Amino acid sequence: MSDNVNNPLRVFWSSAVLAKRALFSWLNPAMWIMQLFGMSLFQIAFFVYVAKFVNNSEVTMEYVAIGNALQSLAYVSVFAVCNITGEEKNQGTIENLLVSPANRFSVFVGRAVFQIANGLATVTIAFMYAALIFNVDFSQANYVGLAVVILVTTFAMTGFGLMLSSLGLFLRTSMIIANIFLFIGLLLCGVNFPVSYLPGWMQPFSYAIPMTYGTEAARMAVEGASLGELSGLLGIEALVGFVVMIAGYMMFRWFEYLARSKGTLDRF
Repeated sequence: MSDNVNNPLRVFWSSAVLAKRALFSWLNPAMWIMQLFGMSLFQIAFFVYVAKFVNNSEVTMEYVAIGNALQSLAYVSVFAVCNITGEEKNQGTIENLLVSPANRFSVFVGRAVFQIANGLATVTIAFMYAALIFNVDFSQANYVGLAVVILVTTFAMTGFGLMLSSLGLFLRTSMIIANIFLFIGLLLCGVNFPVSYLPGWMQPFSYAIPMTYGTEAARMAVEGASLGELSGLLGIEALVGFVVMIAGYMMFRWFEYLARSKGTLDRF
């Protein structure tokens, strides 16, 4: 038993399996499927019709549809992942989890793995809507390049969500943080308009979020850009994702220390 607990890969896999089982213990699969197919559709539709009303030649309906199709994974990779620590608090299991000898990083990354799969499914369906309902032209698209963009963005944004999740150890809840950053992404990441439209002082914040590189790369892939042309953006996005994941681990250890010293682990 102790060998299993001390094995990071075993802990990672067990956390991933249990996360899926725990989700469907309280969530009806039919409701999950409805969310999977419905959420991205309404998000894309809302912003596409706003763009149609505005009638900006630079911000076309296709531009907005592609941006929101990719950004739809943020509901999973940011919101759901950010709430991992908050859910542990609400269920009264966070203290037991932290006193166990299991590797913290393996536990929480494992918990996020199902959300990576969920995010990949969500964004795939969203791009299907972009093509079939909102008439985005995929005739020149580099599908392999687009798949790589989706994969890299999903992993990078999951790392971003894990970084935000660390705040839930110290704060009363991480749900507020999840909501704030979910909608900050719509504003800062070039989803509905180019980053260049933002004031100069805001633009550096945009490039600190992996989604900014993902939306630009996705549009290039739909236009037919090769993997070589996408490699620069994807490399930067992967690097930013790696940095935020390492920062998240360091923040997790720091907020765990603060929560223990101030007695906020069981406060929710």
